[in-house]
Amino acid sequence: MSSESRTLTQDQVDSFWRNGWLVAEDLLSADDVARLGQRADQIARGETDANPERVQAERVVREGEATAAARELEIRKLYWLAGEDHVLQDHARNPAIVDVIADLLDTDDIKLYADQLFMKPPAIGAAQPWHQDSKSFIDIYPMDLVTAWAAIDDSTLENGCLEFVSGSHQWGLLSNDQMDEHRSLIGNAPAYMPDPAPLRSGSVSFHHSLTWHASRANTSTARRRGYAVHYMRAESRRTEVFEAPRVPPPLQIRGRSFEGCV
Repeated sequence: MSSESRTLTQDQVDSFWRNGWLVAEDLLSADDVARLGQRADQIARGETDANPERVQAERVVREGEATAAARELEIRKLYWLAGEDHVLQDHARNPAIVDVIADLLDTDDIKLYADQLFMKPPAIGAAQPWHQDSKSFIDIYPMDLVTAWAAIDDSTLENGCLEFVSGSHQWGLLSNDQMDEHRSLIGNAPAYMPDPAPLRSGSVSFHHSLTWHASRANTSTARRRGYAVHYMRAESRRTEVFEAPRVPPPLQIRGRSFEGCV
């Protein structure tokens, strides 16, 4: 780091840039976690003003193959909500998280690109295949966004914790054919062995937007809710790419904004 550390050690920063991910245990308070979990369920039940188009049910629910005892136990994902919900925005601005982002990116000029609440309900929560986030954030350069994935519930192998391929951010952005080839190697070759990242409730994992990650299906009776906030440098630039998703305007989180940048 070229500037004084806000919270991480140099060894932690070096580990992140070597492996493409880092875990910070017990980063959130019990009150923070309770507030976040309550809000996630309220949005899922339609009890807030959140845009209902940003609530996605599990596939088996959408196709009528399964139901659950409560609406919040049928939801897969809630997304792009921090700009319109004060509870989620407070979380996105939490200094305990933003200080880590600032250390990893070595800047206090930070914006929010997007956010996603992952609900992964018991029994029907589907797996998420191996992917790179920058494949979706394809219009943002440099491709070094950092996701802070906060565990609302304990995240375990049984209920589908995140798994990473350490060092995979160094592969760069891969074409679809290259991605298919790499997926076939994960778990079958030394350089492609996945590292599970189970988290206690209140802990946060941070991963680079090019790091390969996935999660298994929730085969347990326990919920596995997690809130992912995707941060980027305020000096990032947006390019015109046909495949780029439509996302709300970037949210200034800390520091300065720059003309001609996001």
